Amino acid sequence: MEMLFEHLIFVAHIIVVLLLYQHISGNKFKWYWFIIFPITFRILFLLVPPLAYFAYIFFLPVYSLYRNKYGSRLLDVFYSFYPIVVESLIGRVLAFYLFPILGFNQVMINTHYWINFIIEVSIYPLYFYFTKFVKIDFYNLQKGVKKNYLSRYFVLMNVSMFFYIILLQVLVIGEGFIPNAVEHREHLVGIYVVIFFVMLIYLNSTLTEKLELELLYQKNKQLEELSVYSKHVESLYNEIRSFRHDYINVLTSIQEGIELKDIEAIQEVYDNVLSKTKENFSNSKYDFANLSNITNTAIKSVVSAKLLEAQSKNVEVHIEVESLVSLSNMDALDIITILSILLDNAIEAACLAEKPCLTLAIFQEKDSDIIVVENSIREEKINISKIFDLGYSSKGENRGIGLSNVHDILDKYPAAFIKTSSRKHLFRQTIEIKRVC
Repeated sequence: MEMLFEHLIFVAHIIVVLLLYQHISGNKFKWYWFIIFPITFRILFLLVPPLAYFAYIFFLPVYSLYRNKYGSRLLDVFYSFYPIVVESLIGRVLAFYLFPILGFNQVMINTHYWINFIIEVSIYPLYFYFTKFVKIDFYNLQKGVKKNYLSRYFVLMNVSMFFYIILLQVLVIGEGFIPNAVEHREHLVGIYVVIFFVMLIYLNSTLTEKLELELLYQKNKQLEELSVYSKHVESLYNEIRSFRHDYINVLTSIQEGIELKDIEAIQEVYDNVLSKTKENFSNSKYDFANLSNITNTAIKSVVSAKLLEAQSKNVEVHIEVESLVSLSNMDALDIITILSILLDNAIEAACLAEKPCLTLAIFQEKDSDIIVVENSIREEKINISKIFDLGYSSKGENRGIGLSNVHDILDKYPAAFIKTSSRKHLFRQTIEIKRVC
């Protein structure tokens, strides 16, 4: 029975570490890895303990760095050490401090495997509800690292976790020849559990505060952009109102020509006034009025700012939003991020083209919302096979982060797709978001 509990404790230990890694990183393991990993590590620990210890410490760092899901090595290291440290701290706090209060001394804990099994299976629920209680938002950690907030602090946490793991393993392996190794482990856990969770809570609260300030800044910026857009639309309205006044005089002139049957007078009015009016009102600047069909104010303000920026750079802008659209099937911040990236890339590429132009079309088709961003490019066409790879860019090295972020965002929405095409000096991105009833 003791042998069975010993195996169960080890399996539970590995499963807890995998669950903790999933929770913090968002990297999901297939169900069969929860069988393969425990069995593999159990065999290793039975056959080659030194190799097993080495593999246990470094298998998550290697896996996390290999996947590099969020494009940050700093975050990869943090995610890989965090589950091992948390499992160790909570498990040993229960064994060294809480269970003795409940009447279980160290001799009982060391000799009764069922107690260790209860401790192991209690770790993840306790951790889960603790993080909920102190409101730790791991998504904020991802965003904070991407924005290079508190990078040195992350380095400090990673280094401290690494040394805790190594020192703890030394005390475990050297228990037979290091004097008072158990007491040293107890003191190490007691000190580091306070340091670790204080650091984690501080990191979370500081990042949350920084991100909230940034969000407030973005909201104020959106209001300013919306104000610019409103002034732009107002100026277009004033042009149309001025034309309305002039148009009455034009009609009067034509009426007089008709009454006098003076074809030359009518021809003159047409050549000097009406033909020029047609050219003026064919100008793409009047397309900005179509943005009024975007019902989400935040999205409208960001889009209008980007398109006005393009216009200021002498890029010919065409806007097609013929009916009301809300784009409510995706989080507004995600839509804004995607549109900002696509429009920034489109403006940059269009400015290099022989004939700079950019088209934004947003419309509904059956059960989907469609967003099309098309721009002129300098090349005949672009190789689209690698454009979503992290770091890849047709514009040079150390670029290409934007489209990788677009891909990551769309991965969160099973009903959202992106199609890319390039030909005849044009580059087009089409996003389809199926409306979920």
